[in-house]
Amino acid sequence: MNWPTAALAEVAEIVSGGTPKSDVREYWDGGVPWVTPKDLSALTGSYIEETPRTISKLGLEKSSASLLPANSVLFSSRAPIGHVAINSVPMATNQGFKSFVPFPERLNAKYLYHWLRKNRAYLESLGNGATFKEVSKAVVSAIEIPLPPLPEQRRIAAILDHAEALRVKRREAIVRLDELIGATFSDIFGDGSIVEQTRSVGDVCSLVVDCVNKTAPTVDFPTPYRMIRTSNVRNARVDLESVRYVTADVFDRWTRRVLPVPGDVLLTREAPVGEVGLLEESGRVFLGQRLMLYRADPQYLVPDYLLYALKSPFVQRQFGRFESGSTVKHLSVPVCRQLEVPVPEIGVQHEFAERIACIRGLATKAQGQDVNALFNALQSRAFRGEL
Repeated sequence: MNWPTAALAEVAEIVSGGTPKSDVREYWDGGVPWVTPKDLSALTGSYIEETPRTISKLGLEKSSASLLPANSVLFSSRAPIGHVAINSVPMATNQGFKSFVPFPERLNAKYLYHWLRKNRAYLESLGNGATFKEVSKAVVSAIEIPLPPLPEQRRIAAILDHAEALRVKRREAIVRLDELIGATFSDIFGDGSIVEQTRSVGDVCSLVVDCVNKTAPTVDFPTPYRMIRTSNVRNARVDLESVRYVTADVFDRWTRRVLPVPGDVLLTREAPVGEVGLLEESGRVFLGQRLMLYRADPQYLVPDYLLYALKSPFVQRQFGRFESGSTVKHLSVPVCRQLEVPVPEIGVQHEFAERIACIRGLATKAQGQDVNALFNALQSRAFRGEL
């Protein structure tokens, strides 16, 4: 079905944010919720109702921040581009947002929320800037979206809400299963410190490789070449559901150091520090920024064991000792090469891998590639008018 389209400025008021002066105490802690893009990065649902920091009414008046009514759509327009949420109470944002107050007779907030999420790669491609990319208000205002009748918008939003709820349940199941594997590790190895022998991870891996320290130029359409980002490394897995794509030439340049293969263990050095995941899928993937790759030497380590050794309190405490940075904590590449890991007998490691194989199988099933594929297909069909 071919629906008409409309520029966002025609169906919503577009509101920029602002930050009160930080050295004026009267502008802060006044009870007005104040959102930053970082606050949305930790959000698990579609709604936000409270924020770590608040500003005062005076701070609101004396800055370029605006009070957004409830049921506005918050969209981070820089650092990074593409976080989306709906506020359930009135709140303000910092300058990293271009938020939308939908005209109720034209646009449903939840419909817009889902459209923005579906088109994140496209929206990121619209960003400009040398230091960091930002989507300007003028650019946002001109973006055209499909505009079915309001009842159809609400129907589409309800379908996508239900599909997203199924995905959330699957993710929660994966977290619980990962916790069970962690408990199995603790049963055998304690917190890691009871293992008699420890070695530098660089001595017991055949490869320890960091990423190319430059952001790969991406494209806004799918290709066979996928970039793994820190956000893809969660819950002991490398989740390739939400990735960025590059051209063949970029892929070749960014895999000169290493081409990741199944069984490799990835570690995030920053944003956040210390997430670990096992790569299970084969394919043309490469490391994005702030990632380390560890390839277990089979003489010393089993990949499943290495994964949970890096997640163990023994190693995680080292992250706390060695991380640096006053604003954003990070681990240096030399530290990542020199981390001490407990190295039990290889037979015991194989025993651990066998014990958790069934649990990992359940987790793989719960990963729900079918659910993810269904959700992505629903998104695409929804905004083409095919639901």
